[in-house]
Amino acid sequence: MLGLSPSDFVLRALSNVHTNDMEQTLLALPFSDALKLLSYLKDWTINPDKVELVCRIATVLLQTHYNQLVTTPSARPVLSVLRDILYARVKECKDVLGFNLAAMDHLKQLMALKSDALFQDAKTKLLEIRAQHSKRIEARTETREEKQRKKKKKKSSDEHAWT
Repeated sequence: MLGLSPSDFVLRALSNVHTNDMEQTLLALPFSDALKLLSYLKDWTINPDKVELVCRIATVLLQTHYNQLVTTPSARPVLSVLRDILYARVKECKDVLGFNLAAMDHLKQLMALKSDALFQDAKTKLLEIRAQHSKRIEARTETREEKQRKKKKKKSSDEHAWT
């Protein structure tokens, strides 16, 4: 068993089962093995990384073997201990997630403020650039028009000179 306790070995084996196959794997367990597995779950919740796995396993086992668990007197203490432990662990995970989400939201706001600072005067710069561009275009058209007028004057003066 790779030098592991039976509980740790089963945890390792179940951790390696794909999420899609987990339900099928647990449905194949007989009730006696499901009861043993439920007793292992309380030890596994010590590891915060395994709380989600433990909740999934507990949910599937409870749904599958509900009638037998309710009628078996030896299952009641296991279930009540598991309920208390899982409630506390899930609340801890929920609190950590809430804190992390709040921190990420705060960081997102800080980054938004910093990124906006770079572009605060972008609108005025854009308007200045557009104004300069339009002045250049106007200047070009004016010079073209002047050149055309000069050509016309020159042509008309050349024509008058020949006549």
